[in-house]
Formats: sequence, C-alpha cells, structure tokens
Amino acid sequence: MSPGRQDERGISRRLKGAVGGSLLGFVAWSLPVSGEEATVDFRQEILPLLSENCFHCHGPDGEERKADLRLDTFEGATRDLGEGAAALVPGKPSLSRLLSRIDSPESDEVMPPPDSGKSLTPGQRARLRKWISEGGRYETHWAYEPVERTEIPPVATADHPIDSFVVRRLEERGLELSDPVDRRTLLRRATFDLTGLPPSWKEVQDFVNDPAPDGEAFGAVLDRLLESPAYGERWGRHWLDLARYADTHGGSAIGFTRFPFSYTYRDYVIGAFNEDLPYDRFLLEQIAADQLDLPSRDPALAALGFLTVGRQFRNVHDRIDDQIDVITRGLLGLTVSCARCHDHKFDSIPTTDYYALHATLGSSRVPFELPLVGDPEVPESYRSERENRYRLRNDMVREQGEVMRGRLRMQVGLYLGELAKGTPEQDTSTFFLSYRTEDTRPKVLEAWRRYLAALDESDPVFGPWHRLSTIEAENFRAECAALVAQLEKENGDPKAFANEHLLKTRPPKWNPRVLDALKARQPNSFVEVAEVYGEVFAGVHRRWLGSLLEASIEAEPGGTVVPDQDAKHAVVNSAIERQLRHHLYDPGSPTALSFEKPENLTMLNRGVRDAVRGTLGAIHNLDLGGTAPPRSMILEEQSPPDESFVFLRGNPVARGEKVEPRFLTALSAEGGATFPDGRRRLGLAQAIVDPENPLTRRVIVNWIWQHHFGRGLVRTADDFGTRGEPPSHPELLDYLAEVLLEDGWSLKQLHRRIMTSATYQQGSLENRNAREIDPQNDLLWRMPPRRLEMEAMRDSLLAVSGELDLKKRGGRPFEEKDEAAVGRRSVYAFVNRDVISRMASTFDGADPSACTVKRPETVVPQQTLFALNSGFVQDRAVALFDLPEIQETESSSARIEAIYRRIFSRSASPEEVAVALEYVGEGSEDTNEARWSQFVHALLASNEFLFVD
Repeated sequence: MSPGRQDERGISRRLKGAVGGSLLGFVAWSLPVSGEEATVDFRQEILPLLSENCFHCHGPDGEERKADLRLDTFEGATRDLGEGAAALVPGKPSLSRLLSRIDSPESDEVMPPPDSGKSLTPGQRARLRKWISEGGRYETHWAYEPVERTEIPPVATADHPIDSFVVRRLEERGLELSDPVDRRTLLRRATFDLTGLPPSWKEVQDFVNDPAPDGEAFGAVLDRLLESPAYGERWGRHWLDLARYADTHGGSAIGFTRFPFSYTYRDYVIGAFNEDLPYDRFLLEQIAADQLDLPSRDPALAALGFLTVGRQFRNVHDRIDDQIDVITRGLLGLTVSCARCHDHKFDSIPTTDYYALHATLGSSRVPFELPLVGDPEVPESYRSERENRYRLRNDMVREQGEVMRGRLRMQVGLYLGELAKGTPEQDTSTFFLSYRTEDTRPKVLEAWRRYLAALDESDPVFGPWHRLSTIEAENFRAECAALVAQLEKENGDPKAFANEHLLKTRPPKWNPRVLDALKARQPNSFVEVAEVYGEVFAGVHRRWLGSLLEASIEAEPGGTVVPDQDAKHAVVNSAIERQLRHHLYDPGSPTALSFEKPENLTMLNRGVRDAVRGTLGAIHNLDLGGTAPPRSMILEEQSPPDESFVFLRGNPVARGEKVEPRFLTALSAEGGATFPDGRRRLGLAQAIVDPENPLTRRVIVNWIWQHHFGRGLVRTADDFGTRGEPPSHPELLDYLAEVLLEDGWSLKQLHRRIMTSATYQQGSLENRNAREIDPQNDLLWRMPPRRLEMEAMRDSLLAVSGELDLKKRGGRPFEEKDEAAVGRRSVYAFVNRDVISRMASTFDGADPSACTVKRPETVVPQQTLFALNSGFVQDRAVALFDLPEIQETESSSARIEAIYRRIFSRSASPEEVAVALEYVGEGSEDTNEARWSQFVHALLASNEFLFVD
C-alpha cells in the first residue's frame, strides 16, 4: 500500500475486503433516521455492551455460535428468524427478539443466560431499546477507521493543540484544568518522565532562576533531557517490558539457561531511543532487520532480539505464538493469539489470520552461528578456544550424524510398517526427552509420510508400494502376485539389464530387487509389504557399505587395483542398485537428515545427544564469559519454506485449509497481498508501519501518553478491539497519530508536543467538585500523581546516595545478590525469567514471560514495609549521610538543608528543620550518627520521594 492518506477509492476497497460484514472489518451500515440524528452512540455504548454480553455465543466464532445467530454484523442481526421476526428490526423494538429475550422473565429464555454470570442493567436495556428505535445503526469500530487529521477545536482558553481538545471536553462538563505547577515541581516531573532520575539541586536552581519565559525555559530543559543518554535508558526500559525482555530462557524447573547475548538487544533499544530512530524504522528493524540488506555485522541486526529474546518454549508452535502475541498485542493493540484454536470470539480475527501470521514467522529459524555486532576486538585466546570447541562439536555431530543416518537406513521397514498399519500423524513440534536405537522417531516417520506422498505410481521403487496400498485385505496375496507378474512383464527380458557392472547399462521400468523380494515373500498384507521393503533397503545399505570398503581397500598401500567397471564393482555401478540408493542417500530422503540443524539433534540417542549438548554447552558457557564479543540474536528465513495450514483447534496434526503468509484481513485491502518468500517478515513489518494502517500510530501514541499520565487515552493499551475501552479523547488520539507521521515518526518530538501542553504541566491537587463530576479523571482535570516504578525508585536511591555511576552503560547485565548495591542503572540488571526478584514482585515489575504493555498497579503493605525495613534502603541512607557535602556542613540546620536538597531537590521549610532538629537531638557521637541515618532513611521512605506529583 502506498503511503499517505486514504482516498475514497482506497476506503471503498477496504469496505469490500471486510470479513463477513463484521463490525471489526471496514463495514458500516446505517439506516437513515427520519428527520433526526441518533442520540445513542453505537461505538461508545452499544458495541461494548454487545461485545461483553453477546459476542461470546453470537459473534465471529462460527464453531461456538449458538442458534446460528450473529449479533456482530447487521446482516446477522437482521436475518429473518421466521414469521417475519429478527433479532433486530430497525426502528421497531417491539418486533426485535433481542429485546424480548433480554427482558424475558423465564430463566430458560432470558439472555444472557443465568449460568453466564452476566446480566444487563435497566439502564443498559433502555439504551438498547432506544438504539433500536432510532434505527439500530451499526458503525465501524473506532480503532479500524482511517487516521485522519482532526481539526483543532477553537477554544479561547487554550493556546496548545492538545489543550484545545482537553479543555473543550472539560468545559462541556463545567470543569477546567488545574493550575500549573511551579517550576521545581515541573522539572522533577519532566526529569523523572524522561530519564527516570531525580533532578539535582543545581538543575532545579538553574531552571527556577532562568529569566527566559516559561515556555522557552522549559523547552531548553526538554532539549537537555531528551539529549541525555539517560533518556534512552528510561524509555528503553519501558520498551523492554513490551518486548518481554529477559536474560534467561524460562521454563526451567531446576536451574535456568542464560542467553549469552540478550544484552545486545537491550543496548540496541536504548541506542535507538537516544538516536530518535524513526518509529517506523525501529519496527522494521525489530521484525525484519535481516531482510533489509544490511551488512552482515550491522549493529541493527541486534534488533531481532525483539522476536528471539522471548521465552524459549519446548514446543515450536508456542514460540511462534509468543512472537505473534508480542507483535499484534504490543504493536497493534490486538489479541490475535486468541484465534489460535478458534475464530476470535469478539473481534474479526479468524483462525486463518492467525495461521497466516504463523506462516509468516514460522519459516524463520535462529541460526547456529550468530553474527558479531560491528567490529569488536576479539581476544585471541577466546577465538582459539571457541574454534577448538566448535571443532569438537562439529566432529562429534558429523560422526554421530553418520551413525544415525546409517541406522535409519537399516530401519526403513520400521517406519514403512508404521505407515502401513495406519499410524496417525505425529506431533513433531515438541522436543522429546530421549530415544533409544530401536525407537521410532516421530519426525522421521512424518518425513517418510510426506516423502511417499510426493511420489506417484510411476516411481520404479515405490510404484508397487502405492499400488499395493489400495488392495483389499482378503485378496491381498493373490492380487500382489498378479501385480508383480504384470510389472515383471513390463520390464521385459532380464538379460537387457544383466550387466550391472557396466555404467552404461540402463535400469528397467520397475526395480527388479523389489519385485523379486515381493515374489519370494508372497505377502499376505500391506504390513508384510512394508517388511519386504525394509529388508530390501537394509540389503542395499549393507551392500553399499561393503562395496565402499572393498573399493577403498584397493587404494591402500599394497592394495590390488581393480578396473572401475570390473564385475567386482557391480554393486557400485549398478543402475538397479542406484534406483534404490536414491531413496536412501539423496539429500531429500527421510534418512538423509542434517544434524547441523539444532532441532534434529534431539533425534540422537539420549547418551549421544547429551554428549553433543555438552559440546554445545561448552560453547555457550564460553560465550557467557566476559571476553566474548557481542553477537546479534538474529533469525534467518528458510528456503524453500514449508507449506502452512490452519491447525484445527490448535492441533498441529489436525490440519485445515492451506494458508499463505499475509497480513490481517481486517487491516488489508481486498484479498490481501501474500508476503514474498525470503522476505515474509519484511512484508509483515511493512504492513504494520504502512501509514494506512490505522492501529500502529494510535497504539504507540497511546503508549507514550500512558507513560506520561499513568494511563493512556485508551485505558486498555493492549486491546483496541471491541472488548477494550474506547478512547477518552478520540480526536486528540488521532491528532497525535497524524502529527507523529508529519514529524517523521519522531518519538522525541511527540514527547515535546505532549510535555509543552498545559494539560501535562497542570497540578495534581485533588478537587472535590471535579471528582464528583468525573470520578476517574477521564477528562484530565488534574495530573495524576504516580509512584516511581521499581527501576526509577532503585536508581533514585543510588543517585541521591552518590553511588550511581552513569558512565557504565551497556554491556553484559550485572547481578545484585542479597542487598549489596551495584552502582549501575537498573535497566542493565540481570533479568531472570524463572526467578522474579523480590523487588520486582513487590513493586509491580513486568512479567518477562509475556508482553507487558502496561504494568499492574497495586498498593499493598509489603511496599511500605520494604521501604521501612529493607537493608538496601537503610544502606543508601547511611551512604547519603556519609557524603562529604553532608558531613562537611557547618551546622545541624545546614546539614538538614543539604539532605533535603539532595533527596527532594528543594529546600527544607522552617517547620521541617525544627522537627528534624528535635528528632536528631544531642547525644553521644554513635547515638547521634544513628539518629541522623534514621532521619535520612525516613525521608527516603517518604511518599514525597517515592511519588511524582
């Protein structure tokens, strides 16, 4: 799709391409209401009501739909139910069965059913009735409408575009913005918002005393903060929540496995924010950097950690599901993963959409060797040791792989026997724990199933197999003999292919070894045919290995050389044997597995597999060491990709219709373009950042707004579907989404637009009158006060205690054990997916196993108890008190003043000084020092320090 706004023709194409006329496709139907405009807002009032109470049984999911009734489309709701009745009769509530069922006093008639636990309030029923009486108009779901530049409303009391939208809504309810905060409070708010750190006393003084006008002075502050490396660390940490970043694989019951290079993705994200990488490019690199024709060591390849750093599930389909979820929920605000097993129950996301994305991502694999990031210095000792460990691994894999392939060639009958018995398709997506030599490997079995299916009855070796597979059991022996006789006749005179040692001898139409074996065995069933084939191929493999040995011995010192086309080389030269060997040694054979592919190593016998894993573990451990240079956790798309199908009920062995890699139908033009092989993820990324996509810009604008105001203009930041909440200020959301495009997708410019508004700079004081009119502050009549997140709290404690080293940036993560402080920013801390830290669990840290668009917010006693009793906080109090600028003050009053400036970036009031002096009092030196440390501790545990107004 071409960039730019949609024209009417483009919108028309989308209307035609909607799925089933669904509300979530680009379809809108309206019944004109004679002479008056409808007063019930369908999007705000009716659609959420229907989605919550009706769509589960009467929505997009066809398999679960009850009574063949759809209420998510106008066509479905108005369908004739017999006797001229319908669930919805526009303009006629008395004939609309939807209302009669909702109002029914009978428990077996009323909707929603009592056992659903849902019911409609009298007010909701009244709104439904009024909506139907006004015409029962269906409209497009707001999130799927094109983003268009919204006219800034003329508001006399607002000078900023954002304020115009906000103030207009406030004035409609008789409200107004709160008074603006003073410069110190604004600086503290902005500094925490953009850097996650408190401002210094000097920075406060510089801003407070700046003679420039407020707007100009604050603009200079924003420029300074946005250029600070701390900005990328702050907002990079926000993004890492969304990207479910962690330094361990996850899912380990005992111990855990680390990623050696997860930190390269973290450093990429921080750098991208600091460089103000355009958001569309940011997404392109994270989804498809390997398909952007970058140099092989380009640092941007580390962006692919967005897909690879998630939890490493044992089941490959779970990994793909995790990638689909982080892309669609994190970037598009859609719960597409709900369509893994069935059509989405509330949104127009059919399973075919899910598996189209599955096909897009499932064709990519993590390569064994990861590329270096840039041109780092590689220590010779590391390089040499890594080469040695790779050599050991490669030698073992090559040798044990050859052993495994040889065994599989002797076990052809085992696998053909399973197929002959009708063994159903096996799930090959889960890694099994162990195998023995005699065990059937599901992956090999399925490879044989596919291999044979690709052959037809003309194949000289497996043609008889296909024909015999259709013979009825009661006549099997006789019909098999008749078939063999027929095929022998078609081969003609055996003398024509008797000189097998001559390379020019052509093979017959049907392989004589197979026919002779069938004739000798006279099988009574298809299972016995499989045994015959197994014996034939075992003999072929045995003869080949023997002939290879004999031919090799000829070349040893003192050996007797035999001419190449001598009768002794009949097995090697035989065209008949070559027909059979093709099915054993050709690269496409099920027995010719490559064990260079890590996923195939699981098929080795357990003892061998564990030994190979040991060599891989040695390489892994070396890469975990401090001398290992950084590498990008990339993906590579395999070629040619496998065919993709819908998995019925999510079962990978119950395949439905074939699907092609493409984008979501609700966001695509009619038909939807298929993503090209080799660049499937790039096609997906381009569809996501296409300016005509109405979701991507709305979602990122909402995400940025959320981190400034504590919640987004859309509260359900990861669900813009019908179950999510509509935006509190839809025109403002679209205005910001449109100017983001005009600003070249610059997130820094978006920060400036938001933070220079009076809406952002207003105070956070409570207003009883406003609270009664707007209890949830949906209209933004004040700035919501917010508690510092876990990382900002820790970093602030280290910053004010003088222990934070802002020069140590990037690189491998550090670990904090017990409560000893490491003076680095929290974004660089080791994140264990298996064992969540106590601080993270106490202070609502993100779950690193899932995409977290918005962290949970709790207020529990453990948080206060941590601040009061934690050794970490107490040690910071001692460290702060020991700072020279505190210790070298001339008086107790001056010391208190210095402590307040250090912790709160403000001066202490006379009352605060008096209270503090009374507390610290006079006493012995040891007692007095303890009282001072306790005083500092109390300030560090205070709400003023832990909250931002």
